[in-house]
Amino acid sequence: MAKRTYQILKLHFRSPLHLSKGKTDDYGESEEVLHADTLKSALYVCARQVFGAEAIGDTDSFFRKFRISSAFPFVGNELFFPKPQARIQGFSTAEVAEERQAKKHKKLAFLGQSYFEDLINERQRELRKNDFTTDGRFVSDHADVRALGDIPVFATDVQQRVTIPANYEDDPLPYYVDRLFFSDTAGLWFAYENVEGDDDTYTKMLAALRFLGDSGVGTDRSVGNGQFDVSETTLTLRVPDEPTHELLLSLYCPEQTELDAGLLQDSAYGLIKRGGYLASPDRPEHLTYRKKSIYMFTEGSVFPHRADKPLRGKIADLKPDAPEVTQHVWRDGLALTIPITLFPADA
Repeated sequence: MAKRTYQILKLHFRSPLHLSKGKTDDYGESEEVLHADTLKSALYVCARQVFGAEAIGDTDSFFRKFRISSAFPFVGNELFFPKPQARIQGFSTAEVAEERQAKKHKKLAFLGQSYFEDLINERQRELRKNDFTTDGRFVSDHADVRALGDIPVFATDVQQRVTIPANYEDDPLPYYVDRLFFSDTAGLWFAYENVEGDDDTYTKMLAALRFLGDSGVGTDRSVGNGQFDVSETTLTLRVPDEPTHELLLSLYCPEQTELDAGLLQDSAYGLIKRGGYLASPDRPEHLTYRKKSIYMFTEGSVFPHRADKPLRGKIADLKPDAPEVTQHVWRDGLALTIPITLFPADA
């Protein structure tokens, strides 16, 4: 059994967090994952603000120097991973009746490291009912998670807000914002993988990440939401010697050549629409423009492993069709994957 080591960055939130689902003027439900493309774009904006445009270079070169995963929940020293879009371990029928297992599987969203390692290495360890959090969305046998007891990894609270029209003549418009509040030992983590960069690339990325923590990530940064502190650690993960598939830890926008090569054969995936508003430190007047939209494969999607053709992805230009916007608007769709071995269909 092989091992892989990853550089891990943990985000310890000092204030509530809302991660938009991309629906216009709809903040009633927050994402639970900070997607890699959003985080990478935010890091680029912050890096330019900290070091200047000349030192950082263009978006394409910045994006290609390193890859990151999306940011998933953690509790203490336990990192949670996305549930694969494929068959996972079953329950002990002594604990959960067979007819009820599908419902519990559907609700489950994140697996702790030991369960995740067993899954990707084809070890059919049964899920234990007592290892689930009270909301049924997390499973872990780690002491740090058990110490939470009935306290959730994060709680949600919907706050009512009001938009006051600029002319003060129209009626105020109420809206609702769903905010995540992490427990004291919880937050979000992501993996960093160097590609074309060097130690200076990581140093600049880390400085940009700390700046982002003070500025805030997500919706309502102007009122203090989404602020966090950063800590560094490493992750050593057991992976199979002869994997059958690759599992996404990031979003993934494949090149057409990858699709033509049979990417979707023997795969299981989810799709998500990406877009949103522009964010440019150089052109604040463009903040009201929406980018073009594009679909990407979601975290947890699995695709066939090909040693000679690893998943790569592309950087997509989402520049809106507006003559006022002249610069490219790049979105990171480069894949960060983990090799896995799926359960055989007849197991």
